[in-house]
Amino acid sequence: MWLVLLELRAPLITLILAYAVSCFGLVLIPGETDTGELYHLSFLQAFYILSYTATTIGFGEIPYAFTDTQRLWMLVVIYSTVIAWLYAIGSVLTVFTDPEFRKLRRHQKTVSRVRSNRSPFWIVCGYGGAGSQLVRFLDTTAMRCVVIDAEKARVDSGRLTSLSYELDVLLGDATDPNMLVDAGVQHPLCQGVAVLTDSDQVNLTVATNAKILAPRVPVFARSASDSNTRNLRSFDTDVVVDVERTAARAIGQLIRRPKAYALYHELVDPDLNRIESLVIPDSGHWIVCASGRFAQLVIDVLRREEIAFVLVNTHQPDPASNIDWVEGLGTEASTLRKARISEASGIIAATTHDGDNLSILLTAKTENSHLVTVARRNRPASEPVFRHGGFSIVLREGRMLAQEMFARIQSPLLHQFLVQLDLMPEALVSGLIERLNRRLPRLDVELDHHVVELTESGAPAVVEMLDGNVAPRVGDLLVDPGIGHESLPAICLLLVRFNGDLVPFPGENLQLSYGDALLMWGEQGIKSRMDWLLGRHDVFLDVLEARSARAV
Repeated sequence: MWLVLLELRAPLITLILAYAVSCFGLVLIPGETDTGELYHLSFLQAFYILSYTATTIGFGEIPYAFTDTQRLWMLVVIYSTVIAWLYAIGSVLTVFTDPEFRKLRRHQKTVSRVRSNRSPFWIVCGYGGAGSQLVRFLDTTAMRCVVIDAEKARVDSGRLTSLSYELDVLLGDATDPNMLVDAGVQHPLCQGVAVLTDSDQVNLTVATNAKILAPRVPVFARSASDSNTRNLRSFDTDVVVDVERTAARAIGQLIRRPKAYALYHELVDPDLNRIESLVIPDSGHWIVCASGRFAQLVIDVLRREEIAFVLVNTHQPDPASNIDWVEGLGTEASTLRKARISEASGIIAATTHDGDNLSILLTAKTENSHLVTVARRNRPASEPVFRHGGFSIVLREGRMLAQEMFARIQSPLLHQFLVQLDLMPEALVSGLIERLNRRLPRLDVELDHHVVELTESGAPAVVEMLDGNVAPRVGDLLVDPGIGHESLPAICLLLVRFNGDLVPFPGENLQLSYGDALLMWGEQGIKSRMDWLLGRHDVFLDVLEARSARAV
């Protein structure tokens, strides 16, 4: 409003002067009554006549017919006020249609909405591929977001996105501390800041600003280099995700432990509700068509996992590294033949250009139709082509970054399990999946996971029985509270004791204690059944008594 008044200062002064002079003239000029007596209008009467004249309502000459002198002055009044109003209205329209003013007005509306917000929210800096995915993932858990982005096209896209709420989007530079304040970083309900821009410098600056402005608020940051990762961690950034390292690790996990790879993605991706495991050949080498830092990260992973590979690159690696290398991009069949594609079990197309990656894989499938194909998709705009390309795996770095951060935001317990999953042998993971499949009514059901906390608010019925004669066990939480007390189609992936001790894949006879947290995984929709069991003392007591009777 202050800016509006500044812009309209001249029109308003002109309008006020026109009214003041016109009103003063009407008061000074004498009129005549019906009997010929002179009279003067009061200021109220003069302003009243000006008001209905300027608005063209036209009540006539009151309280008596005007004299010629009054009519001459009224002509001055009419034209002067009309011109003043046209000037004022034109200025108002100019101000309100000015792009910068509209931008500021929308910004202030968003800031006001954020300040009056009564729900927990996250601040997401950068609404690109990763940012938009993270916002959508958080919406599945009823968590709101406030977005900051410097590109108008992305901001407009954010405002039009389909969510369960109206997304608050601020157009501006996230490195500006005032922008973080406007987004609500100091709001008591702010749950954290996720910095997901493509620039390491921007991410570093935003992370430092957030840590200073709101030390209590966790900061999750994206990094694209080892030096930036070390810098971010030096001032205790809560989570730093190097998306290229994440993608390289995923490739190693896919080749050596495909079931662990499938389980990981089912747990971290809200859109994936089934285990989709690939069959990876044990024999044969892999062809790696990549360049730059990502190529080196993939090479390090393949060497650590003892996976045979041939590198296709335009630059020769260090001869001391003893890498099997073929010069080229991989887009030509002759290059792939030199890399012995007919003997290969898979190919990784991971250059920085989507066109080259598509060309490599199409050429490779022509040479060897049995290859496992891994594609790196760089630009979200290329998604339709990669989705319909028929490739075995598509590495969408933005989505992988969103998955990593979402897993940590959604539940610390889930992240703890994923850390354990990285250390588990493939046979153990396979046994875990088979264990769940034995409980499922059929194999094509959709899966989901949730956390159970043994506290007064999370499981009052269980807490009440912890000091009883029949101690509750893990298996008692996996019972359908309905008639017959059949087993629920779920298993427990991880139990975390109140003191922090971890118990991966706890047995069903493991005794429970107060404060335990359990990560449950099974058929989608079992949470409501389990909540009923854990919240009703009489129902849970029936389950314990039934177990005791079977034991006898």
